[in-house]
Amino acid sequence: MLFLIIEGVALWSYASSSPYTEAKILSRTTAVGGAISGTITDVEHFFSLAENNRQLAARVAELSERVAQYDDLDVTLGGEEVSDAVVDSLATRHEGHFRYREARVVSMTTNRMRNFIILDRGAEEGIAPNMGVVTPNNELVGYVVSCSSHYCVVQPMLNVEFSTGGRLVDNDHVCMIIWSGDSKYRVEAQDISVYAEPREGMVVEVRSERLPDGVTIGTIEECELNSTKSAYSAVIAIAADMSRLDNVLIVENTHYGELEELKQELNL
Repeated sequence: MLFLIIEGVALWSYASSSPYTEAKILSRTTAVGGAISGTITDVEHFFSLAENNRQLAARVAELSERVAQYDDLDVTLGGEEVSDAVVDSLATRHEGHFRYREARVVSMTTNRMRNFIILDRGAEEGIAPNMGVVTPNNELVGYVVSCSSHYCVVQPMLNVEFSTGGRLVDNDHVCMIIWSGDSKYRVEAQDISVYAEPREGMVVEVRSERLPDGVTIGTIEECELNSTKSAYSAVIAIAADMSRLDNVLIVENTHYGELEELKQELNL
């Protein structure tokens, strides 16, 4: 104890002996304190990442819905462009066709022929079958097929029963998207017109009444004519990383019920 007391007195005497030693000790203690504070902040930030991602996904959902409202508006009047203020006012009152809700993946599989994803949103939050599911980067994940009060089941692209319409961005030719079960990184496009002239690197987007235009499926890796040379088929590299999904967006077309009734009337 006596040694510690004498050592403390010696250190204090040295620290206060001149302005130079005071400045040196202050800089060192500041650096140590800053390092400790930075470490604590990093730890706090790590444990808050999940909540931050959730907040970002909610914000993306809000902005995506806002964009969908703008896309539904005709912003010209008599050949004259309407001002931004008028567009904002119209968008506020306009009932857009698409609604976005953020959700988080509870569980999922990628190693089966019939994979599934469970999200933490259900009927009490307004979720229903046939709603689309996309990543915050607007990449296709799949479609809702079943709901409980607080959860929903999504049929992802990685399911042999999955199918949806597709569109080649470069020329607007349509196709059918399916999954054969060969790879969790690729799906197949079928019935591409011979006039489409598909090629490697072409972007393919969703063409479906359940989702707005612009949702990316992936890019063509290879393509070939079928045996009768009447249509192309292609292998598409999936844009979304299906094995690392966390926060997603559920997309509702508010006119979907009306479209389904019309198709049933016409037996389509």
